[in-house]
Amino acid sequence: MFPGRGRAIVADVSAPDLYRRLLPADAVPASVLSSLTDFVWDLPTVKVNYALAGPIPWRSVSLRGAGTVHLGADADALVRWMADLTAGTVPRHPFTLFGQMSTADPMRSPQGTESAWAYSHLPRGVADDGSARALAAAIDLVVEQHAPGFGDHVIARSEQLPSGLESADANLHAGAVNGGTAALFQQVIFRPLPGFGRPETPVQSLHLGSAAASPGGSVHGICGP
Repeated sequence: MFPGRGRAIVADVSAPDLYRRLLPADAVPASVLSSLTDFVWDLPTVKVNYALAGPIPWRSVSLRGAGTVHLGADADALVRWMADLTAGTVPRHPFTLFGQMSTADPMRSPQGTESAWAYSHLPRGVADDGSARALAAAIDLVVEQHAPGFGDHVIARSEQLPSGLESADANLHAGAVNGGTAALFQQVIFRPLPGFGRPETPVQSLHLGSAAASPGGSVHGICGP
């Protein structure tokens, strides 16, 4: 079933899929299956992609040269956003990460235009298309507040909802792009399960190589979905 000596399998899948679906039950220790009952996914993601006819009209000119901008990140806004997520309410004023792709890489779009994206999160357990589209519309408003006239620059727009993200990649359960929460109780030696803060699994020559493995998502260039 598994490679011989000197060879290995690297599983680029979620921890629940690996231990519950892909491996036979007798290959997984009971303690691992028991720990999976406490596994927590990260928040569903909603991403909006924009093609813009010109540079983004930021209120703050200092943002024009930034590759990535955090919007709604002052203390009051973050408290309100987290309260919405905790209460299971679709945020009306979401904290938003915004990427100016042509600013970072001029090859992304024709000269004088801008290719950009923005994303935020829904509450855990809220990943239906209606809620996701409501959040996408709220993201548009957040950007407009910081860049008046932004909407007039948009020549094409597309949404990536949790359902679409999971359809494209089964690892992205309900749009969770980090392979599980990055909260302390499921990080480092506890990622993806207590005592498994390393690529090795209980099965010889089988390694977990997805975002579910420590240290998490692919921003740092180690593990990733």
